[in-house]
Amino acid sequence: MAEQPQGLTLFPVDAASVGQRLDVFLATQAEGTSRSALQKLIAAGAVTVNGATATAKQATVLGDQVVVRWQQPPASPLTPVAMPLQILFEDDDLIVLDKPAGMCVHPGAGDTGPTLVQGLLYHCGHLGAAVVRAGQVPVWTRPGIVHRLDKDTTGVMVCAKTDRAHAALSKQFQDKTTLLREYLALLDGAMPQAQLAHTSYLYRDPKRRLRFASMSEPDFRRLQVGHDELQAAQATGLLGRRRISSLSGYRRAQSLFTREAVFGQRLTLARVRLFTGRTHQIRVHACDVGLPIIGDQLYHRRVQLPLTFAPQVRELVAQAPRQMLHAQRLGLVHPVSGQSLVFEAPLPSDFAAIVALLSSYQTKL
Repeated sequence: MAEQPQGLTLFPVDAASVGQRLDVFLATQAEGTSRSALQKLIAAGAVTVNGATATAKQATVLGDQVVVRWQQPPASPLTPVAMPLQILFEDDDLIVLDKPAGMCVHPGAGDTGPTLVQGLLYHCGHLGAAVVRAGQVPVWTRPGIVHRLDKDTTGVMVCAKTDRAHAALSKQFQDKTTLLREYLALLDGAMPQAQLAHTSYLYRDPKRRLRFASMSEPDFRRLQVGHDELQAAQATGLLGRRRISSLSGYRRAQSLFTREAVFGQRLTLARVRLFTGRTHQIRVHACDVGLPIIGDQLYHRRVQLPLTFAPQVRELVAQAPRQMLHAQRLGLVHPVSGQSLVFEAPLPSDFAAIVALLSSYQTKL
């Protein structure tokens, strides 16, 4: 994988990606860029394989050099929009925010309202961006963004104001060297132990594309063994050019759940520390351990608490309009000064109101 000048990105085809349709291969490599957008680039002649114009249906071959020429969007694709920002910290290099619920971080499919990026552009005037790399969408759609929170997840986010800060912060997140990423989550179920560590491999759910599915480490290792055996058979000519599914879409995810409080032997307030940063990681891992997040309409049903809870509490929990997940603390190294910094955001009012009502049901641990 190598960077190219003038907005070109090189995606070499490795053994794990042999036999894929070209558009499928690129969709797994250029994470965040839709397959339909890539098909349009291919149709426009902006994708070559070994120097020749490509087609979406052609199969990848080991050693292929796939080059994408990212096409610039229309002028001013992101219009700055005035909006209130809850700023926790700001200097010449970065800005740290308390993101509200209901706001998308950057433009995406189906988003109709202004995004956080547009509010930041209005406030800052300019945001940093890194050179386009394989595995990233073109930077003009995400200026300043080095990590993200789901639309309905609240809490601490850092954004880069300069190119230098963008590169340094991106590296911290990619290398998992950020000091601290801690969330608070309200879980459906009583967490039996004080701490619960969970690791799995996350991948896009093939049946419901908005969701992610999870595979245990032992199952993934078995999948790897089978994949390697198929590749070996193909190398000897036993399988011809039969397509072998790629494992590139599987991402290792590691979380640590710490019990903060249990309410009425039914709900748990937990602190969750991330050691990796995958899309929907906490939401999927919460389901994996049998403690889905209250209000998570994508991964969990509407919660009906038992009659031991007061009607007001039952109604408030059942009607939770979003997942009760809050990025409470973020620790990082300042991209210029090298100083270690930790930022914290208080619980938003809707989450805090539920916790306050539940406090009388807290069980002694």
